[in-house]
Amino acid sequence: MTDNAARFSPSRRDRAIQRVRRASWVVGAATAGLAAALSAVAANAFKGHPHGTPAASPHRSAKKARRHVRRVAVPGPQHVPAIAASTDGLTPPSSAPAPAPSTQPPPSAPASPAPTPAPAPAPAPAPAPQTSGGS
Repeated sequence: MTDNAARFSPSRRDRAIQRVRRASWVVGAATAGLAAALSAVAANAFKGHPHGTPAASPHRSAKKARRHVRRVAVPGPQHVPAIAASTDGLTPPSSAPAPAPSTQPPPSAPASPAPTPAPAPAPAPAPAPQTSGGS
């Protein structure tokens, strides 16, 4: 057997694959353990409400908790005038807008004549008036 044949033998490849699988499993387990440990440290480092306060007690009834809610005054709706009904709606302009003046100097000599502009598309029909969903 040559040196390359022994170097790339199937048994060596299988052992290398097994080592990579084992290393991947170890890295995954270590990551999960580290995440659990850090979450426990964070839970103990950043305490929530103290246990002695009545607000932290989950056994209080909703009736008692409702008494301590501070009321907020909300102003009533404002008067909004109705929009004047217009039967005209939007109308298209009588002619197409003119192109903006060019700030670039014209080309010295065009190689081919400029293409003719495409004809303007027909205007779209007016949309139907919107109605509410009803209720």
